[in-house]
Amino acid sequence: MNESSVEIVILNYNGREHTLRCLESLKQTDYPNFKVTLVDQNSSDGTAEVVAKLHPWVHLIRNRVNSGFCEGNNQALRSSTARYCVLLNNDTLQDPGWLAELVRVADRMPEVAALQPKVRSLRQRHKFDYAGAAGGFIDIYGYPHCRGRIFDEVEEDRGQYDDFHRVFWCCGVAMFLRREVLEQVGYLDELMFSYAEETDLSWRLNLAGYQQYVVPQSVVYHVGSGAWGNKRLQSRKEYLLHRNHWIILFKNYTPKTWLRVFPVKLLLESLAFARFLLTSPSRSLAILKANFWILSHLPLLWRKNREIMKLRTQTDAAIMQRMVHVSIAWHYFVLGSRRTFADFVAFIERY
Repeated sequence: MNESSVEIVILNYNGREHTLRCLESLKQTDYPNFKVTLVDQNSSDGTAEVVAKLHPWVHLIRNRVNSGFCEGNNQALRSSTARYCVLLNNDTLQDPGWLAELVRVADRMPEVAALQPKVRSLRQRHKFDYAGAAGGFIDIYGYPHCRGRIFDEVEEDRGQYDDFHRVFWCCGVAMFLRREVLEQVGYLDELMFSYAEETDLSWRLNLAGYQQYVVPQSVVYHVGSGAWGNKRLQSRKEYLLHRNHWIILFKNYTPKTWLRVFPVKLLLESLAFARFLLTSPSRSLAILKANFWILSHLPLLWRKNREIMKLRTQTDAAIMQRMVHVSIAWHYFVLGSRRTFADFVAFIERY
């Protein structure tokens, strides 16, 4: 067997039905050399037992606690011996040719460290999915967006992003990674627990000089919020989103760039806090807690910044050429003038 080896890593936490559908879909994958590792995060719904019975071909890891998206995935990534690894959400279905397309690109382009498929909504298959869509970008203030999605504005897939295109970050819903590069730049940052961890990893890949692409001929369908759909968890989600987007800025920019970016970032966070204060006070509280966490952990963030600087082969100026040079939050929420990804392409120097 000459095909490159691939290990697909799936996390599960009380998502039995999603996981079983995902595994049935993966059985239809027409690529011959892959294995699936399922990391069960101490589920109470019997997922591990059912998978062991119905899918003995799956390598099953049973954890005693829910260690989070980052640590759970890292557990499998560190032990893998495959040439490529895929982080795959359990609430996905895949076209049969999805994996073969990704391997084909990676095999012929050694400079590529990460790839992602086109991600469509499983609920509305004619539309892109919120997470990932047709490839990730970011503005200079750390607000991520995708080709096909700006905040809550999700586009219909009309083939407008069917080009093989370089992106700034690849989505963790289905993130294809060259494993040997992970050993060089490091794995997912377990401090982040969940959310924005793939953006952080992708930024590191950019700093180290590697490339990332979206492969639209590979298609994955995503339900979304499979593990965070419970309303009680929404405040926690909001907290992690705001905290982690601060973390990626502290970690990956130089201190000189902080002086340029942070005043505007702080203003945008203040506006977000004020916006939800009357309509959704729990969201405002989550934003406040996220910002206080950052202030109380500055020494830790400084140490992480120093570690990442050892990987740097690209300047901030070079990295920022592939970012949006205006605030997408300001234009979207305050001015209401730009609602789709195409509205921001003119602000990306090297699109």
